[in-house]
Amino acid sequence: MTEIRAIPLWALLLSGCANIEPPSVTPDPAVTAKVRTLSDNDPCSDAFAGVLTAYRIAPDRLSGFDLPPVSRDHPGLPLLRQAWFKLSGGGSLVLGYDADQCLVTDITPRDGAALPAIG
Repeated sequence: MTEIRAIPLWALLLSGCANIEPPSVTPDPAVTAKVRTLSDNDPCSDAFAGVLTAYRIAPDRLSGFDLPPVSRDHPGLPLLRQAWFKLSGGGSLVLGYDADQCLVTDITPRDGAALPAIG
């Protein structure tokens, strides 16, 4: 009987490890304009802006953008990338995304940045 009860417990514990896609909303036009400028009109700019708007990141907080180069080793798999947005108050927000579909998969604060709670 103990083994049967352990199965639902393990399923519950493992479900907490799943990646939850960050929220996205209709992007604020000012955030969109800033993201497009910083990213040199990256094709996924609107997707980035939608997530940054959902977290209420004001355009004046965005001070830089970096897109580290990646190689496409496996053409059949999605191209997963990280877009780094430097913040004027220090730190960065890193958006992980599927570059083929412009789908933001996660957002992570780095170097002392704080991610505002949304609700």
